[in-house]
Amino acid sequence: MKKLLILCLLLPLMAQSNNDYLNKKFPTIQGISLSNNEVIFPDVLDGRPAVLAIAFRQRAQKCINTWAGDLLKMYGLNQSVQYYEIPMLGGQWTTMRGWIDGGMRGGVPKPLHDFTVTYYGPLKRYHKLLGTRGNGDCYIYILDKEGVVKERFNGYATASAMQEMFKLIDSLK
Repeated sequence: MKKLLILCLLLPLMAQSNNDYLNKKFPTIQGISLSNNEVIFPDVLDGRPAVLAIAFRQRAQKCINTWAGDLLKMYGLNQSVQYYEIPMLGGQWTTMRGWIDGGMRGGVPKPLHDFTVTYYGPLKRYHKLLGTRGNGDCYIYILDKEGVVKERFNGYATASAMQEMFKLIDSLK
């Protein structure tokens, strides 16, 4: 009975800590785009709503693609809504950066090279700040004009989640 009571008290706190990123400025992430430009988030954002697709595993690209296709058809690339993909790689991969980024350049369409920014470094802090896990999911963050996180979606896109995302983005313009 004691264990059940403790669990009932802790569950709301655990659920609350999982979305601590909402209504806060997106954390600083510094990386290099596939077109070799240094990019610092959220500084690069320029007063338009933004969608940031973040992945911690290569297999998450399939997940991101389920969101990106319809999103880019709806809003275009770097028009009324900014779109970036941010692969997050642990610091142990830094020495292979040239090879990894070169492979990504070959697989990512050239128009997306400015908008694909790879981060290499410690991940634990970002898992905490962004409420993520180290699994193969993708995470889609919707930011307002000031770079504040308004919503996050994760996993593969569904029709209802896409509509919810479009509605939110349109309300932020």
